[in-house]
Amino acid sequence: MPLDQVIISYRRSRNFINVLLLRSMNLFQPVLGESPSEKLIVSANGICWREQNLEYRILVNDFFDIATRNEDGEVPFNLVEKEGNNLAFGLALRRIPHRALDERTVSVDKGELLLRINPFTRCSLHCGNCANKVVGERQYLQIREIPMTTMMPQNYFCARNKLPVYPTEEELFYGLNYLVVSTDLLGIGVTTTEGHRCIQCSRCQQPVGEYLGRDVAAQLFADALRLVTTESPFEFKEIFGHITPTQMMIRLLHDAYPISMEKTRLLLKTVRPDGQLQYLYLQVDTKQLHILRSELDTSDLEMNSTAQLPMEDDTSSESDLDMVLSDTSSSSINPQTGDDLMDRSDPLPKPEAAEPQKSVKYLNLRGFGGFRLKYLFSASDEELNESDNVTSSWCDQGSRMIRISYSMMVDLMTEFNAHERVAAALEMNSPPTKSRQPRLTYVIFEPDEEFYARQEQFAKIDQ
Repeated sequence: MPLDQVIISYRRSRNFINVLLLRSMNLFQPVLGESPSEKLIVSANGICWREQNLEYRILVNDFFDIATRNEDGEVPFNLVEKEGNNLAFGLALRRIPHRALDERTVSVDKGELLLRINPFTRCSLHCGNCANKVVGERQYLQIREIPMTTMMPQNYFCARNKLPVYPTEEELFYGLNYLVVSTDLLGIGVTTTEGHRCIQCSRCQQPVGEYLGRDVAAQLFADALRLVTTESPFEFKEIFGHITPTQMMIRLLHDAYPISMEKTRLLLKTVRPDGQLQYLYLQVDTKQLHILRSELDTSDLEMNSTAQLPMEDDTSSESDLDMVLSDTSSSSINPQTGDDLMDRSDPLPKPEAAEPQKSVKYLNLRGFGGFRLKYLFSASDEELNESDNVTSSWCDQGSRMIRISYSMMVDLMTEFNAHERVAAALEMNSPPTKSRQPRLTYVIFEPDEEFYARQEQFAKIDQ
């Protein structure tokens, strides 16, 4: 069956790549039919996959130089067939032009958060659970993001050896899933817990924020609040617009806790709409992961037979002319009788039917940056109890617990679940199964417009 997609992974400082030839977008789809002739050819500048009259050519010379022979003269790769359908193997590299690799990797910068509060419209903030008014109607004339991406508000407003930064009633600061306002804006709509740290809704007792320092400022959780503006006084809106998993991870990794030169930790927390608490434990490799992917468009393009992939002599593809010559130059002796089949006294044999023309398709690769990580998700009270020791240990060691919205958690888990199958196939691990052990996955950074285009494409497929 034809290839659907090619995925190649390279971890910085390694001298090999992992290659996955997806012959079905579903990694666990059963074999629909095997080709009678399949062949994999590797050269210094590319990979060629043949089956029947299809030939796929994957050029990687813009990214890597592949080693085709080791010191013993053997081809340095092992072929592995995954579930009888998709092929995964590793290739040693002879040279890694890191500058060229970086230049051909899609660059994704930190984007702006879509905040629905603006300095031109009066608004009020309400509890997202019971609609109780937490901050009365007012206008914020100065709206600014916390200076350093997801810098802890505590460090900005209550920095050591510096005077605290007290926001005025007209100032609004924001970051990923939180707002920081003056404590003077809080009224009878909130109460505090014992110790005067946590801010709760006075009606339903849902936590809506916390105090920074000695009442320097109030940090409010955006996912626990709803926005009402004078333009739409009867409509409760989300405070922030949607943020892609890529933009989430770019911000969150700034707050990761380093545990070694190569690994950092993230502890994420969310509250489901029904009140269920959920934790996500992440251990991220800090060395960048490069992912090369072919385009999802697999429309057949007939290529000119003269357009050849420049392979090395010992691994080059035979041209159609070379195959015809090799057939006619082979022995013409009948293996059963020993007679010469080309004897003039015998009638000439009927010409065999011409072989179907070979279709050659070039698969172009695009480079994406990302990270390799292991994650553990606790979604129920039972799982939270099982992982309580991990939570305590991480917090004692300095890991910061970061609250994200439930929709953010859903988006992250969707991406992790999708990429962990690819990660398992590339690294030749067992298929992922549900367990309480950390699971391996990848985070792949892609521009927002490509993320939404892919979601739209999948939505059309599901219809």
